[in-house]
Order: sequence, then structure tokens, then C-alpha cells
Amino acid sequence: MRGKAGPRVVKKLAWRIGWGSAPILFSALLGCSWKDVFPAHSATIANAEAVDRALRLCSLSAGEEPFHLVLEVTPPPDVHGSGFRDMRAQIEVFWLNSVSYRTDIRSRDFSQTRIVNGRIVEEHDTGDFYPRWIQNFVEAILEPIPRVDQLRKVPGSVPIGVQEHACISSDSAQICFQDAEPRIATGSGPSRSIWFDDFAPFGQKQIARTLVDNLPGNLLLRGHIVLLSPLSLSDYPLLKAREYTPDEKLIRTELVSQSTADSLIQMDAAGFEGSLHSIAVERGAARLGTPVAQSSVGESPVIVHIRTDRTGRVREAYAEGSGEGLAQDAALIRALALRFKPLIVGGVPRQMEAAISVP
Repeated sequence: MRGKAGPRVVKKLAWRIGWGSAPILFSALLGCSWKDVFPAHSATIANAEAVDRALRLCSLSAGEEPFHLVLEVTPPPDVHGSGFRDMRAQIEVFWLNSVSYRTDIRSRDFSQTRIVNGRIVEEHDTGDFYPRWIQNFVEAILEPIPRVDQLRKVPGSVPIGVQEHACISSDSAQICFQDAEPRIATGSGPSRSIWFDDFAPFGQKQIARTLVDNLPGNLLLRGHIVLLSPLSLSDYPLLKAREYTPDEKLIRTELVSQSTADSLIQMDAAGFEGSLHSIAVERGAARLGTPVAQSSVGESPVIVHIRTDRTGRVREAYAEGSGEGLAQDAALIRALALRFKPLIVGGVPRQMEAAISVP
């Protein structure tokens, strides 16, 4: 009797257990987890709410707690050329609130102390050119999402979750999210794209300790927060401006269109062809020499992102795209040899940033 009943009982139990264990069995066979087989539906929230949540969680300047921060910028480890090796800087921020803060920049060729007290700005500069690669990090600390008001107005909603990586885009800005809170993964605008990583608590916030400046040409420059602490009372005197710096002495940068940049070019082709060799030597690219100009004949134009100083001299240039071909090298050297008329805004000379097409 036991022999006859046994198989029926086992078969019945197997039937009952089998259905309930099917997902586990399939999961084991496929090498997946329960969530992979039957993934949970991600929560969906309105775009404006997602932006605000990410800011409240990940933006130091969006909170109420004053802070003291030090960020170290190190050059990319896998690039060549003395210009890239010199991409080292220290950025220090003393923040009380949005109308009272101080930034200190220290690098080989440029240093700046800037104290903001409402409409009063005190600025002291050493060096006559404020590089884009440094400014991107400063702005990412103070304003991790560019043009946030535009992004809030983008209609629709986004999914948020551990497996989600949704983005909200406007004509000139983008924010991408990660994790369920959500956190800020990237913040991009017309002249910068910053990636955020290595989050760690600071009070009630989750703050990225690693910032990656994604420059044109896939040049990735890393900044690491080596100090983040509440602002000490002993630091408060550092936030008080003691003099007013007039507009004509402030270093400011204006983003302009290619047509505007083209209208300001004042060095002709013969002028910058004659400068190729000296610029190549200055950039550590003497291996190119005279054949640079010849090798670029017949090549498609290269888009180069430039930044000039206030006199119109090109001081920073990045070729769009990836690779280290002769055409890109030639375009960079040509761009660095260009000279523009000073960009005047409100009667005051400004640094100029633009994307131009270089033969």
C-alpha cells in the first residue's frame, strides 16, 4: 500500500510545488535573479519632480547647510602633450548661501579668488586667461544641472529605479538620473558635460566625490573631492568682500555662434600657416612640422571648440570626435594660431567660446 500510494503523493506534491517554483527553476537555468525574470515596474514621476528630487539630494548649493569643499583636478593619464599634462588644479569653495560664498582656484597658469556678496563681487586674478576645463568644475560644484529652469518645463515623466537611467533634455541642456532616489548621473549644457560618481553621505544628502569633465574629443578630466565638511565659524570672515571689482576687470566668458566667431577672425590664412611650426613646438607637437598643412589638404573640415582670452587670442582648443589623426592635429594647431578681434559685450571685453569649422 505504501508502494502504491507513495508515487501518487509525490506526484501530487510535485504538481503543487512545481508551479510555485517555476520562476526559481527558470531563474536558475537562465542564470538570472527573480527580479530579472519578473522585473518590478519602475516608478514614474513628473520631469519637474525628478529634477527637484535630484537637486535636493545631490546638489550642495541647493541645501541649507553651509559647507567647505576642496576638489583636486588631475590630468588624464592616457593623453600626450604638455598642454594636457598641465591640467592640474585645486578648487576650494566656502559656501554660506547663494548670495554669500567664495571660490579659490589654484593652477600653474591661472589662479583666482572670487568673493560674492549679493551684487558685490571681489575678484583677484593671477594670469589673464580662465580655462574652460577649470570653469566646468567650478560650475558643476555650484550648479550641477545647467539651465535647470528649462529642464523643469519639459513636459512628460521619467521612470526611476535601480535599473533605470532616464534623461530629460531641452534644446540646450540635459540631466540624466541613476538609482531610485533619483541621483544626478550627468548634467550637460552648451559648454560642459559633467559625470557624477562615487556618492557618499553629507548630512542628509548624497554627494558625488568624483566629477568627470567630458571635454570635446572624448577627453575625460577627473576631479576628486578630497575635503567636504560643514563650514567652520572661523571661515566666515573669508566670505566678506572688502572691495568692489568693476566689470572691466572681471574675467567672463561668452558663448557665441560660429557665424559670430567667423566675423571676428582677423588673421588670414597666410598668417596662421606661418605660425604652424612655432605653435607645434609650443604644444609639444614638433613631430608634425610643415607636413601638417599639406596633410590636411582634401580632408573634411574639423569642428574645433575654442576659447579665447579677452584680447582675442585662442588659448584653448579641442577637436570634436575621437582619435589622434593628422587632420585633427592640424586643425588644432591651426585653431590655436587664429587671432580674433576682442569680443565686446556691454563695452567690456570678454573671453569667447565657440565651435568653429577648421579646414
